[in-house]
Amino acid sequence: MAARNVPPQQGQSRGGGRGQSAHANKFANAGAVAGGFVGAMGGSFVPPINLTVNTGGRGQAGASRTPHFILGEPTFGSTEDVRNYCNQVRALMIQCAIELAMGAKILEARLAQAQPLPDDTPIQARLRAMKVGRKLKRAADGATAAAKNAVAAYAIFQREYADLMRPRPKQRPAQTTPFQF
Repeated sequence: MAARNVPPQQGQSRGGGRGQSAHANKFANAGAVAGGFVGAMGGSFVPPINLTVNTGGRGQAGASRTPHFILGEPTFGSTEDVRNYCNQVRALMIQCAIELAMGAKILEARLAQAQPLPDDTPIQARLRAMKVGRKLKRAADGATAAAKNAVAAYAIFQREYADLMRPRPKQRPAQTTPFQF
């Protein structure tokens, strides 16, 4: 399986070429793959070291700990804040869904045009491209579902907290007469 991805060695062709059997060529390529794998793995076992130094600057301590929200920090101080936040989520998720759906189509088309593996038929190449594109389509569907749920969240908020949104008129205290004998 790994021998397909190995380029032909100098003086060899992909099909085995000039009197060589495909079987012998496969094992020659497999040895090249194994040697390349061992050589590549030798350097990757060294752990990467990242060093971060916090100097504890007075002006930067508060600035580095502030949360960064794409939609802005939610305050939810009024019903207007809830409505605006839900609308912003809806707008952002619709835009994401459109971009993901377009990206899925473009990626699927590019992969379908890619050079197929030697043993693949054109149909198999297109099916593999569709499998990859399907995952981005699902991500687009998830973004669409998030937009729908943001709208539904505001609708539920309106139903559940209608009394806070439209306060009832103030009632006069009930006139009670004290109990007399």
